[in-house]
Amino acid sequence: MKENISKFMEEGKALLWIKTNDFQEVEKAITENLNTLENKKFYIYEKGKTINFFNDSIESGMDDLFNTLDELYPQGIRKIPVFLLIKGGIDEILKKNNLDYFREIVETKKETPRYNFTVIVADEENIPPQLENLGEFLDKKVTDNEGAIKKYILDLAKFEKLELEEENIEKIIKSLKDNIKRYSGKKSESKYENMVFVKGGKYQPSFADVEKEVFDIEVCKYPTTQKMWLNIMEYNPSSYRGDNKPVEKVSWLEALEFCNKLSEKNGLEPVYDLSKTKEGILMIKELDGKLVYPDVANFKNTEGFRLPTEIEWEWFARGGKKAIDEGTFDYTYSGSNNINEVAWYFNNSAPRKECGFVIGFELKDVGMKKPNQLGLYDCCGNVWEWCYDTPEKFDEIMGEEKLYLYTAYDLSNTKRRMRGGSRVIEEEPYSVFEREYMDYTVSHALQNKGFRIVRTI
Repeated sequence: MKENISKFMEEGKALLWIKTNDFQEVEKAITENLNTLENKKFYIYEKGKTINFFNDSIESGMDDLFNTLDELYPQGIRKIPVFLLIKGGIDEILKKNNLDYFREIVETKKETPRYNFTVIVADEENIPPQLENLGEFLDKKVTDNEGAIKKYILDLAKFEKLELEEENIEKIIKSLKDNIKRYSGKKSESKYENMVFVKGGKYQPSFADVEKEVFDIEVCKYPTTQKMWLNIMEYNPSSYRGDNKPVEKVSWLEALEFCNKLSEKNGLEPVYDLSKTKEGILMIKELDGKLVYPDVANFKNTEGFRLPTEIEWEWFARGGKKAIDEGTFDYTYSGSNNINEVAWYFNNSAPRKECGFVIGFELKDVGMKKPNQLGLYDCCGNVWEWCYDTPEKFDEIMGEEKLYLYTAYDLSNTKRRMRGGSRVIEEEPYSVFEREYMDYTVSHALQNKGFRIVRTI
């Protein structure tokens, strides 16, 4: 990790995010690199106070992150380089005014390379999506393992009585990674942005009395954002605008159209034949060229992006095989038993008011709460997520829905299953097991309705 920090500082980049809880090691690595500079300023921000490292004094007026950035940002135009280490505090970092400052710092550095303000964040979380395209990311655990691998390769060369130049180790590691990907049954990293591998398995869904099987899929780690939607559809139906907010007010059919267009953009065979939807007919395109009805479709035989089935949604929202192995598959919410850790809901979403009356609740950026066991964000809360399925047949006599059943797409059956809850409901119906359905034809009632994409591997 020390070498990576050194390289970052030598290259004079603006923002580095380090995934670690060992703040002292980061601080030590920075100070060792700063020793080579005759003149420099180094500040450390943590929990509402900013310390000047070189005289160990607490800076007045720099008692929150915004004030600290506001004070140090202008100093970057001077010749003396300024460094700021932020220890933890992801909730404060994600406040809008602070995110705006990070963007301005990075943009200023791009436009004026001699600008001298560098920010390094040490936090135990991954870099949030709002900063992914702005800063460098360093995972301490991974870099530590790479160091051990390099040492092992050198030791192995000595054991085999071979001479190995250290500069060739990177080429060897790259070759090893390529071979691992080739021989593994799956790709360790998807070539599609924000898609996460989810291993399949068998489980009994909360809504069924029999065991079901899920095959390997890729799942988007966020609900579809307005930026993702705009890039494909070129319009934004959402009431609460923001690039990193989930797109909302999206009908089920519009979600299918988005999936098809995204598939075509990536050179994949679209899953849905939407040519006859006005006649009440939807067909599924399988890879063998067949067009089949939705109730008999085999999604294992498709290639493009699509909506998850409800069985798939509950599997990945509950953490899949990883959660089963860890013993956390039965968490109340996606990734936790504490709703406030993982979801935006009625009690922690800011109300929007007009004339003293609550008219709605602010839509939140994706990725601001903790992910679940698979690294998926916001499966509970913020917006409901469309699934592929129609709801079960309703038993008028018994007054209850029968067990899970696929039913064919037709004009008389306009309901579609939704999961995950939204930010405008109370805690009780907010668990990962909560189920709802919605008439996809009623466009005015689609606020707080979004979706997440998956694809078969």
